[in-house]
Amino acid sequence: MTAAAAMPLQASSPRAPRELLDVRDLRIHFPTDDGLVNAVDGLSFQVDRGHTLGIVGESGSGKSVTSLGILGLHEGTNALISGEIWLEGEELVSAMPARIRQLRGSKMAMIFQDPLSSMHPYYTVGDQIIEAYRIHNDVSKTAAIPATRAGKAGDS
Repeated sequence: MTAAAAMPLQASSPRAPRELLDVRDLRIHFPTDDGLVNAVDGLSFQVDRGHTLGIVGESGSGKSVTSLGILGLHEGTNALISGEIWLEGEELVSAMPARIRQLRGSKMAMIFQDPLSSMHPYYTVGDQIIEAYRIHNDVSKTAAIPATRAGKAGDS
């Protein structure tokens, strides 16, 4: 797997306030009957606020496994996860599942590749973002529209 536009890491750098996401030595392994599958093995990257990181790689290189790991969606599987995932200064690998569920949708989200679970082509992207914002913030559609259009959907 290749991380494009990733920033170099320092071994013990302090958490800077501008840092949105800091992944350090992430390892996600799956025990199988044929042995251990090292789906992600020692991945590190940072994403600062206002920046974008593109993760590219061949099919099966660990892109989705990494994203699912960041979102805590390997919970309840046989995945062995180690390393550190920091979201706005909060460590996620050791966080309780209930806390990860609170963060999902309000501070982090994923649009899945699976056509049955991705965005619906009939509805506008804006309407789907507003719907997700309303679910996680318990507000009316009228209140959600300005928050999502201003880019503040994850800033609550």
